[in-house]
Amino acid sequence: MDRRSFVRRAGLVAAGSALGYSPMGCGASEIYPYIPCLSVVGPPTPVAGMTYIRASEIGCALDCNLANGLNSHGGPATDDAPRINAAMAGATAANPITLIVDGSALISGLFLPAGGYWSIAGLGCGTGFFIKAGTNNDGIHNGGPAAAVPSDPGPPAPARGSSVSLSNFAVNGNQGNGLNGDSTTGMPQGGTLTWYFGINLMNLNNITIENVVVVNSPSYHIRLSNVGNVVVSGCLLSSSGPNTDGIHFDGPANDISISNCNITAGDDGIALNCPEGHTGNISRVTVTNCTFNSYSLMRLYTISGGNPGLTYTIDTVAVTGCSGTFSLAAFLIGQSPGSAPNSVTGLVVSKCNLIAAAVLDLAASFGSLSFSDVTLTPYLPYQDIGFAFARTSSTSGWGYMGGSVSIENLVFNRNGNYPVAALILEYGSTIGQVEFNGFAVEDPPGSSYSAVPELVNIESGSIGQLVLDALTSTHIAAPVSAGGFTSVGSVSGAGVLATGWLFPDAVMANGVPYLSASTGLPSIKLGGVVEPYP
Repeated sequence: MDRRSFVRRAGLVAAGSALGYSPMGCGASEIYPYIPCLSVVGPPTPVAGMTYIRASEIGCALDCNLANGLNSHGGPATDDAPRINAAMAGATAANPITLIVDGSALISGLFLPAGGYWSIAGLGCGTGFFIKAGTNNDGIHNGGPAAAVPSDPGPPAPARGSSVSLSNFAVNGNQGNGLNGDSTTGMPQGGTLTWYFGINLMNLNNITIENVVVVNSPSYHIRLSNVGNVVVSGCLLSSSGPNTDGIHFDGPANDISISNCNITAGDDGIALNCPEGHTGNISRVTVTNCTFNSYSLMRLYTISGGNPGLTYTIDTVAVTGCSGTFSLAAFLIGQSPGSAPNSVTGLVVSKCNLIAAAVLDLAASFGSLSFSDVTLTPYLPYQDIGFAFARTSSTSGWGYMGGSVSIENLVFNRNGNYPVAALILEYGSTIGQVEFNGFAVEDPPGSSYSAVPELVNIESGSIGQLVLDALTSTHIAAPVSAGGFTSVGSVSGAGVLATGWLFPDAVMANGVPYLSASTGLPSIKLGGVVEPYP
């Protein structure tokens, strides 16, 4: 697995009632500190042709406390995995099977039919699974015990099975120190060939994961590899520690919907990682009304440093109505050198409230990125690396080509007297167009902070066209850092003159009113000739 260093995050985010969770007070179902349990639900509505199996009716002991994996007497609980695996082994397209989990089970891994056509439905509060110490595997996955070894088999991706549904239960992943939990390999995450996940579904279409709680996971809470038509909704995922991604996709993957989830992770909240798993493109992803406390909201990367000849694309990703606190940046674009042009394109982010050092950390070539109605508040522990809406990553030292970044109605809420910028451009990177149609730096009422030095800080690199359609220049001293206009192809936009900033004549596009740095007067270029603007 090609993973970069991480910042371990402490703290948990409480889930709201809108996610479908009941208050504390469910006894054994309080499976992790500060995590509310699922509301009690009934069994699934019967579907014609589906076989239903209750865990209590196939001999499962269901004697496990989901908080600690022990029975009610404080002794070892019974491993119910062998009975469940045997009962579910016959699931096929002609004989789909649903397991109704009507209690709490200790499991040494559920290894269910690789081709799918099975479901697990809990009854909410108090129902679910605790992964037995020394399992050294995933909690739930499709295929035999070795189906996920290694985790990154490379191409080609095999044909996909279909139709797996998980709902209304909890998984305690029993993360330990590498000696006393699920993993006893010496590493909390797992072994050298594979890590251990709470839920791991591979080579499947038509996956539904609804109202599932995963906590204390050894590594990723949910890992989905070579999948399509995926719906994840109402889930609560909470773990800290190395590589505990919330929902992690390996390529190829397509047609993904994630909504109303609450994700606390020591790593990326959502990861779209093309060069992992069987490797491949990822497309058509929507994330709606989710809350995060993680390293990033989403990582999007398309090439691995270990496989420079393999480059993939991520396209058509929409993130709406999300909020959270992020140790670094909300969106991490890229990870390794050598990405193809437009490797990430069609990212649209709207109506989000973010606390982070940046919204965008750029380290790969990209196409079209669009952000609207976003509020950014700086995450103070990271003030030493500079706050910005977007910035080039220190891992992008090779430079990259960017297409366009559109910013509409973005508010930067300063919570201290320190500089911020809309864009910090470094490492010889270039962006074709940066467009502002509503941007403001807002300070707390009564504060007397210094004006930030510039809107765009160009330390190394260039911008083809800077477009200022609408922008509030209050609290911003200048449009571009000193000497930076030599790295800007042209400036245009209906809001240039209203900023009150001075612009060099040479950089202005024709027909755009502006204040001339040469004369200090309103001016306009017509046919390349500077004239007074009435």
